[in-house]
Amino acid sequence: MILYYVHERLWFRTRVFQEKSSKIRHLLKTITWRLVGTVDTMFMGWLVTGDPTLGLQIGGLELITKMGLYYLHERAWHLSKFDLDQEPKKAESAPSSKAKNITNQHYSLKRIDRNQFQGHNSLFILFTGLSGSGKSTIANELEVLLSSKGVSTYTLDGDNVRFGLNKDLGFSKEERNENLRRIGEVGKLFVDSGKVTLAAFIAPLNEDRAMIKSIIGSEDYIEVFVNTSLEECEKRDIKGLYKKARAGEIKDFTGVSSPFEIPTEPHIILNTIGKSSQESAIEVYNLISNKLNLKNTDEQILSELS
Repeated sequence: MILYYVHERLWFRTRVFQEKSSKIRHLLKTITWRLVGTVDTMFMGWLVTGDPTLGLQIGGLELITKMGLYYLHERAWHLSKFDLDQEPKKAESAPSSKAKNITNQHYSLKRIDRNQFQGHNSLFILFTGLSGSGKSTIANELEVLLSSKGVSTYTLDGDNVRFGLNKDLGFSKEERNENLRRIGEVGKLFVDSGKVTLAAFIAPLNEDRAMIKSIIGSEDYIEVFVNTSLEECEKRDIKGLYKKARAGEIKDFTGVSSPFEIPTEPHIILNTIGKSSQESAIEVYNLISNKLNLKNTDEQILSELS
């Protein structure tokens, strides 16, 4: 009973094959438990009979018969859904509103009016990449560059939003999904307000980035992949996070104990090795300059400043 309990606790903390491949998970649990149980039975048979060969035979017989029983037991418990509230619930990519009796209120001033007033189109620019890749630094340089050209901007940063808007969220897969869903919705509001919105987030999974894109709208969404290798990010380790993650002090850390999926369709890939953050920012600006549709050209701005 003690061995079985310890085995169950270990598998409870093992986050593999929980939903889509539950049968594989249960098969692996069956094998590991029977290995533990068989060793225990062999030892007990040897202890009681004094014959190690007999103990081996008893354990082998139990291995064959009880694997099937254990697998059926696991499937039955999985289907029963008993006491599964302890597991974090999977966040939906686009949950429906729980509020009733609400109406979408329409106002006279539209986004097109705000864009005309600002003198440029509004966009949402997502900087995605590993921790320490340079996302926030490049986003900051781009915002400074855009501001110098009279563009109204705002930057949403992965760390900053967790001090307020998303301070109730951790770093599990489900909570990260919800973190990014909220950012997508906030970004959509900023774009509607007429601002070029820069968002520096790890956003490790393709499904999460696709969710943000669906919220913002493909016409207003720009994805920038800051392609800095894990080795280089660890060398920088600006915040000392990789060191803590390697030591087991930080769980669910992207690149170490949590995956980062390479973006499949980024609008631009930035390689930061041997390149300044200003140069990277200029690359992004050149990409978006036509979409901005600035009323004032660079020559006009220079003449006004002179």
